[in-house]
Amino acid sequence: MRKILIVVFAIAFLAACQSNTKKAESKKNETTQVVDYETMEFTVTGMTCTGCENTIKNGLKQIDGVVEVEASHTNNKVSIKVEKDKVNRDEIAQQIESIGYNVEK
Repeated sequence: MRKILIVVFAIAFLAACQSNTKKAESKKNETTQVVDYETMEFTVTGMTCTGCENTIKNGLKQIDGVVEVEASHTNNKVSIKVEKDKVNRDEIAQQIESIGYNVEK
């Protein structure tokens, strides 16, 4: 009976070791992707309050690749941090205009 328990524990131990080894190997194979960012600046008219700023921020954050948005109704400026080569200026400008604001070109 004692020998059977020792064999069972040995098998369980070996199975656990192999499982952890496979997890470690899969972590080694994961690659880290480097993302390049770009900041775009726009002059936007029609914003009159912080509610307008939030409308623009929320509208732009829906675009895949937009990381961060800052808007100022007092300066008529919108600054957008995006993943480079994933979002272009025209796409941002069209989104701002579709929300109801004007982008100066």
